[in-house]
Amino acid sequence: MKHDWMIRTLEDLQAYAKANRLPALAAHLEEAKLLAFTEIASQSFEIELRPHDGFREKVANFG
Repeated sequence: MKHDWMIRTLEDLQAYAKANRLPALAAHLEEAKLLAFTEIASQSFEIELRPHDGFREKVANFG
């Protein structure tokens, strides 16, 4: 897979966040990793993914 480096980087960042007591960041990095897997897989099936309209608002109101 040509995107392996990105998944490993997200995993490294998540491990750092967990080790440094940044649980919200670690959770978001897990979501980012799952989103990366989803988008990578969708390319194999030529599925177009679009951001959810409320996503920016959800992120802006986090915490």
